[in-house]
Amino acid sequence: MDNGNRDPQPGGISIGTMHGSAVAQGSHAKAVNVTQSTADASELLAAVTALRDHLSVLGDLDAQLAAAQGEITATGEITAGRLEWLRDRIAIGATAATGLATAGQAAEQLARLIAGQV
Repeated sequence: MDNGNRDPQPGGISIGTMHGSAVAQGSHAKAVNVTQSTADASELLAAVTALRDHLSVLGDLDAQLAAAQGEITATGEITAGRLEWLRDRIAIGATAATGLATAGQAAEQLARLIAGQV
């Protein structure tokens, strides 16, 4: 690999680019590579679990909204049962905003785990 590095000199080594590795040279040399994650996987699990919980409360909101559009387009009205269901989900929808914040936390945990493994 040529990254502008010089060729190895007698008794030496040349490394272009290296990530997550260790190199040793010589008869008594020892190479040790220790990778530590900067985030605990249990934190990621908690963030993913919370996100799924928050988003699951909305159920099949998109399908119900599409059905509501169809009803309103066809009849100019919406059935009371669907209206109540939508009202309940929209009220719970504030939880979706919390869920998006949780998604941000999950993304941070993933980034930390990835950074610790690179």
